[in-house]
Amino acid sequence: MGDMGGAGLRFGLLGPLRAWYGERELELGRPQQRAVLAVLLDAAGRTVAVPVLVEGVWGGAAPADPRKAVQLAVSRLRSAFRPYAGDDPDRMPLVRIGDGYAFKAAGAQLDTAEWEALLAEAGRLRETDVPPNEVREVLRRAHRLWVGEALAGLPGPHAEAVRARLAEQRISAKETELELDADLGDRTDLTAAIAAFALEYPGRPRLTAVLMRSLYQAGRKAEALAVYEDARAWLPPGGSAPADLQLRILREDASLLPAHAAGGAAEPDDATAVGWQAPDQLPSGLPDFTGRAEEVETLADQLSGAGGRAVVVSALDGMGGVGKTTLAVHVARQVRVRFPDGQLFADLRGEDRTPPAPGTVLAGFLRALGVDPADIPPDTGERSALYRSALAGRRVLVVLDNAATPGHVEPLLPGSAGCAVLVTSRHRLNGLAGAHQMRLDTLPAEQALELLTRIVGAERVAAEPAAAEEVVQACGLLPLAVRIAASRLAADPTLTLAALAEGLRHEHRLAELTDGERTVEATFALSYHRLDPELARAFRLLAMTDAPDIPLSCAAALLDRTEAETDDLLETLVDLNLLHSPRFGRYGYHDLVRAYARGRLADEDGPAERTAALDRLLDFCLATARNADRAARKAEPAELSLLGAPVAAPGRPIADGPEAVRWMRDQADVHTAVIALACADPALPLDRAAELADRMGAILPERTQTGVIAELAGTIAQRAASRGEPGPLALARYLRGSMLWHINRYTESQEEIRRAVALAEQDERTERVLAKALITLGSNARVHGRYAEAAEHAGRAADLFHRLGAQRAEGSALGEFAFSAAQTGRLDEARDAGERSADLMSRSGPVSAATGRYYLARVLRLCGDPEEALAHAVAAREEFTTLQVTVFAAAAGDLVARIHAEAGRWLLAVDAAEAVLPLARRTSASLEAALLRTLGTALTGLGRPRQARACLADSLELYERLGLTEESAQVRALLER
Repeated sequence: MGDMGGAGLRFGLLGPLRAWYGERELELGRPQQRAVLAVLLDAAGRTVAVPVLVEGVWGGAAPADPRKAVQLAVSRLRSAFRPYAGDDPDRMPLVRIGDGYAFKAAGAQLDTAEWEALLAEAGRLRETDVPPNEVREVLRRAHRLWVGEALAGLPGPHAEAVRARLAEQRISAKETELELDADLGDRTDLTAAIAAFALEYPGRPRLTAVLMRSLYQAGRKAEALAVYEDARAWLPPGGSAPADLQLRILREDASLLPAHAAGGAAEPDDATAVGWQAPDQLPSGLPDFTGRAEEVETLADQLSGAGGRAVVVSALDGMGGVGKTTLAVHVARQVRVRFPDGQLFADLRGEDRTPPAPGTVLAGFLRALGVDPADIPPDTGERSALYRSALAGRRVLVVLDNAATPGHVEPLLPGSAGCAVLVTSRHRLNGLAGAHQMRLDTLPAEQALELLTRIVGAERVAAEPAAAEEVVQACGLLPLAVRIAASRLAADPTLTLAALAEGLRHEHRLAELTDGERTVEATFALSYHRLDPELARAFRLLAMTDAPDIPLSCAAALLDRTEAETDDLLETLVDLNLLHSPRFGRYGYHDLVRAYARGRLADEDGPAERTAALDRLLDFCLATARNADRAARKAEPAELSLLGAPVAAPGRPIADGPEAVRWMRDQADVHTAVIALACADPALPLDRAAELADRMGAILPERTQTGVIAELAGTIAQRAASRGEPGPLALARYLRGSMLWHINRYTESQEEIRRAVALAEQDERTERVLAKALITLGSNARVHGRYAEAAEHAGRAADLFHRLGAQRAEGSALGEFAFSAAQTGRLDEARDAGERSADLMSRSGPVSAATGRYYLARVLRLCGDPEEALAHAVAAREEFTTLQVTVFAAAAGDLVARIHAEAGRWLLAVDAAEAVLPLARRTSASLEAALLRTLGTALTGLGRPRQARACLADSLELYERLGLTEESAQVRALLER
């Protein structure tokens, strides 16, 4: 395979794709990157073009950027080969050649190459005078290379084609081995083995022929001929091996017997030779089993399908306490009638540090099947073979509870297609070839409540329905937790549901979830204590935030690992059912698992480690928020960092405004949680937390988020005041005042902004905060009709931003100044400021440019140039709508409607107002009131007084609620007319 040294590299393809360097197994990652490696390994050193790789791995379902997907897979595979290649690029076996990739590592060993070499050797030996038992031994050596279905679990057309090719080789080789067994006549279980194989692969003439011969050798001539009669329907016309054999059996051809048995037929060898007795090992089911109807039906249908070409295997995985064993036993007892030859059950104790070896379990199964303990061989492989022979031709259900790995299960799988296996595990058993996989989640709320009711009693639940619902929600809808809570209630009639709900509200609720024998915490501990140190650290640290889930990039910053490393860690925790992934690239906990992880975090990680992790995450979040602000608003340094807080991380790159808004919206819960943690950690200064909250306010337009940000700012202000941090205190006061202004709480806003101005004026390092606060203070004065005051504040802010070199911010301040100046009659000064505002803001991105147009349109209307004002207002409205800046789109729409109304174009005014009224209702009560006033005016002009009065009445109600007396008086006057 090329000219690079690959000694020590071994690959297994005859089962799940695996790789080793010496004795160390390499972690090859996800199925799709394994599939890429499989294509390259199959090419045996030849270059495979990227399009060929894409077709082989993804087929017709290629990703959006297939080239990038291949590059990412190869990059991750190269990381997997780092233990072999080190930092030497010449040792890296994955190489880029032109428009493709190749695997070049001379000396690398592939089990498929060894398999095909052994088949070739067996074929050559069979053509010589070598004794049949030697040929058979070569084939048996070849078969021992297989550990499951070839390339098990790998997706794509290439893997499917390789699987089909190798499967056909395997079946053909097995047929040859069985023919040699018949020649030698030294297997007492031969008929049972062939019968089981024939059931799995029906319709094969060679297999039919060797089955006929083995039956004849066992003295079962009539059955041998019956097999031929059954097979005639599908045998090819003309001569065939079964047809020739039928004639020889009818003639009682002595050459059909083994050489050592020429004097007569062998003794019968059916499965009764192992002393068969039907086992019944299923545990008793729970009388209060509740819900899971869909899962029960699906599993029952799968298991009831036993008897086809292969053994049915259903694998059920889920987090500890979710009810896997309960469900498995319930389903097994439902379908047991379909398995008249018995049911086997074993607890594999997969979470134990030393679970029982498969050989130990097999010994127990063999004893249950009637095998004399003295006849049970010591070797696990031999036990497994005897086990399959004992089950050949039988219909037995095997339940394997709490498996650790696919390797824990595979030796325990029957060979007879009439059997079925139900496996449970806390881990996703991806490598279990051919298994139906099902992940079990927590109960739906109504089923959890039903389970509580069945244990506690309907009367107690009916007496406290709200408390009952609170209890099951506090249990995280986890069946084990609900059962424990219910058993405590059932054991203590004096314990009320309300008292239990109260106990489950605090942070240490896991301590409440015990009934003396079982604890939820102990169930989680079984999974946790099997984690390696790196996984355990990730499991603990990720629980720091209260966010429902966290994106991969944030998790990587928190853990101080690359995204690729973090992806591997978190996907492993997902496979172990310790995390869930609600959507691609995001990870979260079940509530109770998070509580457990936080307990471990508090016990195992000191304050310094927790602070360092939070510091990294806060750094990343703020750096990315700044990137988002640059992309969304072309924000300048004077606006990006109002306190000049340094960040070490570059953050995630953000391409454009829509992506910026999406990112900040998606991460709002994460940012809120990070800010809250920073406020609670005295080791971290508050400057970055305050700036992150400010970036949220700058980019997120939603009214709901505005209220959240105001609360965050209030918390930051309290902590900054107590810690004596004047910069974060001034910024938090400004931010809270700004957010309160946006949700029309003008009086509170004015108080906060004045406090922010007073603080910022004391320190030249907070000049940027001062300038921003002055704009909001001016806006507040403008809303209340104090235009001279508003112009003064806005003009002072414009001067500050000019000195700071912040053109966009200066333009915004000039726009505010221009409007208020025009209201006081300073029209020439206002028009000049409005035009300068529009010019400055046009240089700072589409949102700022649209805002500058809007400011200019407001001023032009007041300066007596309504048509030019209308053109700018219409353009601004369309730009804001495209950019999804809803509050400004509504404001621009109101301006358009007002200009039309003032010109007597009543229909156009109505259309313009109604088009943006839904936006105003979502974003700003004051805008909604203004639009209703404009709409009422236009409807009056159209001669629709009733509609007009309704709109004006709603407008007046809003203005009065907002405390805007001047606007209220104007609308009241309109109503009186």
